[in-house]
Amino acid sequence: MRDIWAWIPERFALCQPQLLFTTSEHGCSLNRFYAQSEGYEPTLLLIRTTDQEVCGAYLSTDWAERRRNGNKLSFFGTGECFVFRLKPEVERYEWVVIRHPELSLAVPPRNAESPQPPSEDAPGSSDRLSPFLDARHFNASKAASMFMAGSQESIVIGGGNGNALYIDAELNHGRTARCNTFDNQPLCSENFQIAVLEQWGFQDAMSS
Repeated sequence: MRDIWAWIPERFALCQPQLLFTTSEHGCSLNRFYAQSEGYEPTLLLIRTTDQEVCGAYLSTDWAERRRNGNKLSFFGTGECFVFRLKPEVERYEWVVIRHPELSLAVPPRNAESPQPPSEDAPGSSDRLSPFLDARHFNASKAASMFMAGSQESIVIGGGNGNALYIDAELNHGRTARCNTFDNQPLCSENFQIAVLEQWGFQDAMSS
């Protein structure tokens, strides 16, 4: 956890990790995963594969947000999300706009048929990286803002020409690939079998 704690936003640095879900105790059920995780944000997803690789994702937003569009798989979250691998080597991949702010500079041309009023939230050069990195404050492409999504069939982290993580409903198998959101390398073997999947929350140390 030490490496991960160095990466999380400072406002959570004094929190204590709280295990919300683990396949070794709660079974391989995506519904149980959601039930145990809802009401917590941020959360930390950790995966150990049968090849002893370890990877995961820091997820900014409550999984309950997945229901906002009914049963349709849709992305949510903020640019504070990141993905990582811990074994065999340590590497973190942040939102691509953090590493390449120029990707948020190009304002798309206004459509004459459906003109858009100027947004009061449009960032200037001085406040381009807002404190909580809400994608609506940026002019990043949709593919660069696909942070997290969930349905009854799968969990998806990252999007655009691939997914950083895709996990099936049985929480047994997954895939990893480069994606536009994080511009990451595959986090482990591109097709992997899950030995253990865990979801961690952050508990305020002052209230415990």
